[in-house]
Order: sequence, then structure tokens, then C-alpha cells
Amino acid sequence: MIRAILAVAATELAAAALTRWHRRRFPWLITRADLTPTLSAATVRAHRSFDPELGWCRRPGEGGTEITEHGLTSYSVDGRARRTNPAHRDSWSAPIACFGDSFTFCRLVEDDQTWPHHLSQLTGSNVANYGVGNYGLDQALLRLERELPGLDARLVVMGVVPETIARIQSAWKHYFEYGNTLAFKPRFEIRDGRLVVQPSVIRQREDYLHYRPHLPHLQAIDPFYHRKFRRDLLGFPYSLHLLTRPRRHLPILFHLTAGQLTGQPARGFRRAFEVVVRDNHALTARLYTEHDSTMLLEALIGRFAQTCAAAGKQPALVIIPQPADLARAPGAHEAFYRTMDTVLPVIDLTAAFRAEPAPAGLYARGKLGPHPSDRANRLIARAIYEHLKLADTAPEFT
Repeated sequence: MIRAILAVAATELAAAALTRWHRRRFPWLITRADLTPTLSAATVRAHRSFDPELGWCRRPGEGGTEITEHGLTSYSVDGRARRTNPAHRDSWSAPIACFGDSFTFCRLVEDDQTWPHHLSQLTGSNVANYGVGNYGLDQALLRLERELPGLDARLVVMGVVPETIARIQSAWKHYFEYGNTLAFKPRFEIRDGRLVVQPSVIRQREDYLHYRPHLPHLQAIDPFYHRKFRRDLLGFPYSLHLLTRPRRHLPILFHLTAGQLTGQPARGFRRAFEVVVRDNHALTARLYTEHDSTMLLEALIGRFAQTCAAAGKQPALVIIPQPADLARAPGAHEAFYRTMDTVLPVIDLTAAFRAEPAPAGLYARGKLGPHPSDRANRLIARAIYEHLKLADTAPEFT
């Protein structure tokens, strides 16, 4: 009996020690401290991308570098907070405008390797890139509506990953992407058959320091608080909590520990993060089978199409898969977007990516996951060009 008690105690101490050790470097291991994380004044001041309407947005004139497996890449943003198009660096006017997430902004490649740039080369015209990392279709749509009064584009392309069905349901990304504590955002709901937007609870920088009174509201409107975040919390008894989600927690701890013990912490981090991504993608796939989730996404796509039509612009929706989307057999997300083709032109690149030889080469890899490579971005641009028959309207875009 004493040996059994000692064994249980030793297991508990080891589980607690491993969790606390790795949590400092890997925020996707969450404990009860993450229920109310501390947001310091210094962290808030350093948050350059804060936007009271959209949650976050690129800043005019910003730039930076990112590390990939092939070395450093750089990006730059023009005076209208669009990614720089080197072929039309001094042109404000653009007959084509692209909105969306980081797969539209095109992280991990150079300014002249993005798919909006390649589309610009194909059409011989400026293509403005309004993509912003981690946006859902909801935030990208709100940015389009904000830019609309000064937008002269005749074609508006919305480019998002299939995971957008999850992103549009978040009000605080921390509940889906643990550790992303500054990412408060607006969230649409359907009430009495129409879309209603719940503004972000953070309306000015000072609000970050006093976010806790908003937690009951956030937990009520963000489904991932109960569905995901609470389930993944680790605490006493640690060993029991680890075993409630063994396919997630145990591989993460294994890869992080192995990385430290073998002197390859970056490799351990990457492998552990792959487990997180796999888990998130499994949830995303389930959302495409749920009526409430698809109904909200369908309503947002409808609003995008209607917004463009009212402004005399042609809309197009582009779905760009992540690697996990290619690993699954054709399923619910592809079936869903086929039904949207009656609302607006839809270019779902999942099948095209899946059919490519050496699909691993379609992605560049960085610390926070893969993004389309230059090769993939050329494929995306060509697919848009051919699907929308832009060659037939080339004079319109020159």
C-alpha cells in the first residue's frame, strides 16, 4: 500500500514538474493561472497592431523578418496598411483587392512571392493585399467594409483557410489558441435570422489592463471556453488531467522533454506544436458537420457577396488549405464550399493542392506553422486567374 501511494505521489510530482517546466516556453500547456492571465502595461504598449474595431490590424509602413527552414524572409507594408506589391510600389489605385488571413498576407515569403503579387503579374495590374494574420472571414469582412469608401477595386477576392469556421466563433482567441491573450475580437451572431456583431470588449488600450470584468460575457459568447479551453486545463491532480486528454497532453510533454534532453529544443517545440495543430484541425473538421457553425459561416459569406454587389464589385471566395486539410480524405469542408458556389464564385484549392506532386513543397515552415510557399502562391494566383477568366478581361485590369 505504501509503495502504491509513493508511486502515485511520484507520478503526480513528475507530471506537475514537467507541466510547469515546459509551460514557460510552450503556452499551449495551460493551467488554472491561464483563466485570468496577467496582461502587463509593458506588453500592452508593445502591442503595435491593436485596432479597436477589428481587434488587430497591420500598421502603415511596418515591416519585419521571419525565420523559415530556408532562412530569413522579410515583409513590408505600405502607407495604406497593405502588403507591399513590388510591381506597383507607388500605385494607390488597384482594380483587384484581396482580403483575408495570413495565407492571403502570405507570411514566410518575400513581397514578390505572394499570390496577390503573382496575380498582379498575370493581370498586368496592381493587386492590393489587405490580408492580416489570424483573421477569420468575419474580421476580413469588417476590414473590407471599413476600406470600402476608398476602394476602387472592381474585383474583391476573399482568401481564407478552412479553419475560418472556428475563427469566426471566437471572441477571445486565447480560448482557442492558448496564450494568444491580446487577441480580443468582434464576433458575429445570428439573431432573429440576421447577423448582429458583438464588438470587441477591448475598445482602447487601457481596457486590456481591466479585462477581467468582461470574462463572464466572453465565456458566454465564445463557445471554445467550455468546448475546448476548460477541457485542456491542467492542475492538481496533474496525472489525472493528463490522462483525460492523453492523445494531446502526453505527446506534447514527450516531444518537449525529448527536445530538451537531446539538445534540440526547437525540434521538440515544432513537434509539440504539430500536436496542437492536429488537435485544432480535428475540431475544425467537426464544425463543418454542425448546423449552427455552417449557418454562421454561410451568413457571413452571404454578407460578403451582398456587400460587394451593393458597391458594384465582383466578389470571389478562395479557400486555401493547410497541410492538415490535405491529410484528410475529401470531406465536409469541401462539400460545404461547393454549395456556396451558388452565392458567389468559389475557388477551393484543397483538391488542387492534394493532387500536386511533392505537396510538402507547397509550404514554407516557420515557428508558428506552415504557410504557402512561392510555388504554392503561383498555383493559387494561376487558379484565380483561370477560374475567373481574367485573361478575357485583361484590358479592364491594365
